Amino acid sequence: MKALIVTIRPLSAFGTPLSGDTLFGQLCWALALRKGSGVFEELLRGYTIGKPFAVVSDGLPHGYLPRATVPDSILAIDDLDPQQRKALKRKQWLPVGGLGSPYRSWLSDATDAWPGGTATVTQNTIHRITGTTGSGIFAPRQVEQISFPKQTLLDIHVVIDTERLSEPDLNQVFGDIGQSGFGRDASSGLGKFEVISTVAKEILESRSADFMTLAPCAPDVGDLDPSGCWTLPITRFGRHGGVIAVGGQPFKRPVLFAKTGAVLRLRSGSRLFHGTGIGGQDKPISAAMPGTVHQGYAPIVPIHLDAKP
Repeated sequence: MKALIVTIRPLSAFGTPLSGDTLFGQLCWALALRKGSGVFEELLRGYTIGKPFAVVSDGLPHGYLPRATVPDSILAIDDLDPQQRKALKRKQWLPVGGLGSPYRSWLSDATDAWPGGTATVTQNTIHRITGTTGSGIFAPRQVEQISFPKQTLLDIHVVIDTERLSEPDLNQVFGDIGQSGFGRDASSGLGKFEVISTVAKEILESRSADFMTLAPCAPDVGDLDPSGCWTLPITRFGRHGGVIAVGGQPFKRPVLFAKTGAVLRLRSGSRLFHGTGIGGQDKPISAAMPGTVHQGYAPIVPIHLDAKP
């Protein structure tokens, strides 16, 4: 397995947050369209038994990592002034240069560096007979979009099995996604981006068994020491895209995940990703396409969690 960082530049607003499991889903569609369904099915072989061909992180601010899910009491910062704690909680991003340093000192460099903002826009659907809006599906509606300043860069951490998916192929399909658009309302111009670079990720030697996830994941509980794990639950209500979405059954079964930034203490030592593959023919999560999988894996990075005893 090889760890990479794909840096992209948004070219438009986004209708869907750049979550790792959603990115993986669109990556799958892009691979199936470019390589063919037969080749893609081979890539998925072994996915649900711990052998993913690719694991994708959330889109992160360039040069930053998410703040870990660690209680204030564990870090011995619960005795800070309430206003200080409140200000610190707003700072959700950690500079990647501090990775490997004691977490409490790294936390002092936290920032609210997320470059995007949200805006509410009004959308209309024109009735082709009356030539205007109306009621029901033709009523004007307001939706949120995620906008980015010009020249914003985002990092996507990716772990690939180079024997099944090459780095050039990865760049190609990310380029396909950027041109067609990611997520909601891509057909109306949202979700466009360009790939700026793909570089090998520097792998730090772990001094402990503590790791932080960079995407929502379904932890492999058999590989965890529960005394050193802190997570926040998040429910993913997955939906199909492409032609499956218009077939009357676009929704998948809901899945409970650990939110990005989960702290996991592994029993089996250092690795590049953690989690379990969700779905497949044996445990289907989709009635419309029983072989559907959902990314339950996440790239992970080691952290030096100098927690209070």
